[in-house]
Amino acid sequence: MLNLKELTILHSNDMHGNFQAEEIEEDLVGGVTLLSGYVQEQREKTHNIIYCIAGDMLQGSLIDTEFKGISTIEIMNTIAPDIVSLGNHETDYGLTHLLFLERCARFPIVNANIFIKNPYTRLFTPHKFIKKDGMRIMFIGIITEEVMAGISSGNVI
Repeated sequence: MLNLKELTILHSNDMHGNFQAEEIEEDLVGGVTLLSGYVQEQREKTHNIIYCIAGDMLQGSLIDTEFKGISTIEIMNTIAPDIVSLGNHETDYGLTHLLFLERCARFPIVNANIFIKNPYTRLFTPHKFIKKDGMRIMFIGIITEEVMAGISSGNVI
């Protein structure tokens, strides 16, 4: 006998600190303001739901650049994603600042391939299991080799 369960995964990426919706052909499009409302609406009407972000929350808007991602992290804290992985723009303000932003986040950020070589030390949690209705869903965060090359310096890759 099959024990099937429904799971809804909401996903976003490449928000680039874009807080406000734009009017395009008389419709409002994009922006964290619309995203926040949509995520909240889906959480209220859907039983098993996970909202995840696949990176690039940062960089691209004047506000995000001015506050080096702190404003974006604070706004994302109100939306409360279940899990976030890093994209290439999360490293734009430097690795040290990224570690600071990770401490500001009230949501889990995963990455499996940024670490200190010697002594071997992970800088982020590599994966996370999210439990929903008896299901265990694993999320792993990995960035590309190009991003790794951009942040490599000395002992950190």
